[in-house]
Amino acid sequence: MSEKKIRFVPLSLNVRESRGGKGVESRVIEGRAIVFDRETVLVEKSKYRESEVIKPSCITEAFLKNQDIKLNLLHVRDSTVARNNKGVGSLKLYLRPDGLYFSAEMPKCDLGDQALELVRNKTYTGCSFEFYPKDYTITDRSNGRREDYLITHTAFERVTALTIAMDPAYEDTDVHARENREMLEQVRQSKEKQRQDERDRIIAINSLSE
Repeated sequence: MSEKKIRFVPLSLNVRESRGGKGVESRVIEGRAIVFDRETVLVEKSKYRESEVIKPSCITEAFLKNQDIKLNLLHVRDSTVARNNKGVGSLKLYLRPDGLYFSAEMPKCDLGDQALELVRNKTYTGCSFEFYPKDYTITDRSNGRREDYLITHTAFERVTALTIAMDPAYEDTDVHARENREMLEQVRQSKEKQRQDERDRIIAINSLSE
């Protein structure tokens, strides 16, 4: 299985306005968890830049029907406040042209109360999501000044959690950049091997026809 990744969508949370009449406070938190077709910079340094784009093909209705997705607080697995298990549960998921949205009524417990209060007062301002990549392409946009790569995701293997959060939970920048440079180098080597295999095949065919 591929390595789990975590991404952050800022300014994407709010508590839904009450529909129960005067004096009744809503307990529904809603927001956008995944953004489609927007380039996001993951790592940016003087000599290295890495960005990614998530295509709508990563999340489809059929895909969601086979996922078990939890809604957590601050990336803590023991702090789950809602769940959507193959389309069933308190976590509601909505596909729209620009991304994946969600809503969830917070449970009447300490965790639910904490989530509501900290979203209302803008302490929690965004939503992260955890996923395992499956299919992607890498575009090398490097120039003489720095390495520059764009990763375009076209399919996810799994989405395991959404998280109510306040800051990006990316991996440590130096480690993340190094690991991804290693991954990019493996991709280059694989493509070069494919090209060499194709050249060898053509040479073999030509030698047989002589």
